[in-house]
Amino acid sequence: MKSFAKLDIIDGTASMLNGKISTFATKLTESMMKKPHKHYICGWCSALVALLFIACQPNGPKDELEFYAVEAQEHQTEPPLDLTDEDDEFAQLQSQEERELDVKIDMEFVRSDNEQKTKVCKLINDLLIELLLKQSSEQTQEEAMAQYIAAAKEEFHSDNIANIYQDYLTGRAERGMKDIINYRLMEETFMGGAHPSRLTTILRFNTQTGEFVSLDAVFPTVNQRELQNLLLHKLMTNNGVFTIEGLNEKGYLEMSDFFVSKNFAMRADSIEFYYNEYDIAPYAYGPTTICLSYEQVKNIISTEYKQ
Repeated sequence: MKSFAKLDIIDGTASMLNGKISTFATKLTESMMKKPHKHYICGWCSALVALLFIACQPNGPKDELEFYAVEAQEHQTEPPLDLTDEDDEFAQLQSQEERELDVKIDMEFVRSDNEQKTKVCKLINDLLIELLLKQSSEQTQEEAMAQYIAAAKEEFHSDNIANIYQDYLTGRAERGMKDIINYRLMEETFMGGAHPSRLTTILRFNTQTGEFVSLDAVFPTVNQRELQNLLLHKLMTNNGVFTIEGLNEKGYLEMSDFFVSKNFAMRADSIEFYYNEYDIAPYAYGPTTICLSYEQVKNIISTEYKQ
């Protein structure tokens, strides 16, 4: 099942400009009648020519990339296992109730009608398959998803899983700063226990080359210590404290040290660093997001990404 969502970027409207041109023309005529001075008339003519030039330009270029979703699902229920008293406790647990497998994948991929962009789209899509689905990019997207589900079914029938296996993957692409696509894969798994496990992975791709954009490419290694300090200071500010101890009292960094997350999105106005549950705070806190403006990182960001 596929759904298509085009990203159209249109700059300005000709109708509004035509209205302004008409107004200028009227004022120009009146001015020429009242003040027929050469310099005055030239000024009005220059303004009119400029507006005509703008009006004749095509609307802003259409975005050459579009996102489309591919979905796959597998649901199975099985009766309790027929075991004997000689089986171990884990096997006995498996036999107590109906067993269920539920796997859902809903991921966006990239395509383009522009022949020059098709190679870029293929490279991005191949990386999504390899990095997120952990499958070979020699397969189609549907084949890679089917292979992912097959691996889940194999795991479900192993000795490692009790009565339930749920795995939901949702991948969404979003526009970021110029020439950047941010991609978020949200995964929720549940295999018994107190609560499901949630994990978000954020990747970045260059829309001109299709290349994956790493942390080191955006922030040179020598600058990452300063980046860490900026993020830590922002976390303190967000929580109204001034020390690590203050963060500890708020529930942060009690079981781990602070680090620069490689899960980050290069948004149009800022860089979002995403920390999953348990990364720097307890599960009950949910994920933590720290945002830094490009102005805040202008001295440590790679020259290529300075705005």
